[in-house]
Amino acid sequence: MPKPMIAAVLMLTALVVACAGEPEMAPDAAPVTTITTPNSTTTTFPPRPLYRGFEATGVDEGTLVVITGEEIPVYPEPGADAPHITMPKTTILGTTTVLATTGPPVDGWVEVMLPTRPNGSTGWVPVEEIQMYVVSGRIVVDLSARELVYYLGDEELLRSPVAVGTARNPTPTGTYFVTDIVSMARSTGPWGPYAMGLSARSDTITEFNGGDGIIGIHGTNRPGSIGQAASLGCVRLPNDTITLLHSMVPIGTPVEIKA
Repeated sequence: MPKPMIAAVLMLTALVVACAGEPEMAPDAAPVTTITTPNSTTTTFPPRPLYRGFEATGVDEGTLVVITGEEIPVYPEPGADAPHITMPKTTILGTTTVLATTGPPVDGWVEVMLPTRPNGSTGWVPVEEIQMYVVSGRIVVDLSARELVYYLGDEELLRSPVAVGTARNPTPTGTYFVTDIVSMARSTGPWGPYAMGLSARSDTITEFNGGDGIIGIHGTNRPGSIGQAASLGCVRLPNDTITLLHSMVPIGTPVEIKA
């Protein structure tokens, strides 16, 4: 990709942001992701189950996703006197802020992954101040194989070659999550028709056009780069593949990037 996928750039080019769900939901409702495509058709994903304990929710395996709905203080540890960061109500793309968790709640608190520097940052939020739902899918990006796989539970639903970062601007390894899904205003542009923002940040590009080097998964106008180490850190997919993937993946989905 000619430039890193920076949130500030996406904000200028995205038609609409896919929201993970409205913050004020009926007790038995679940977050629903809706995407409006450039031709104004709308796709609404099936609801994910709200978390009431894995047994009560009927989900044995999955990742809990926190939906804040409002600005939410994040604490360095359970019971801390003061927060060390406050997450905004929405991302700079307008998506309702969601935070993937590292595990189930413990004594009224849940640990969350943070879409901030440094990569791997975490914090704790009180359960009584948030709502949670369960995401059963996960994305795995293998940098050595230059391949992306999307799993739902143990079932492989999609596998595709990808382009990854160069040696100078590598794709950072680690465990992250999808923070945004956007439709691009120009499908023939450098990010193709769709892009997913991740909680990952570039280790080498820390600022561009007002953004902070957000890593993403997106399409491309350079299909010949697929399978190569050719990007500034983002993961490029063929355009037909990102079109399919964006319709399958809910916001909050964990993304493992491994060497």
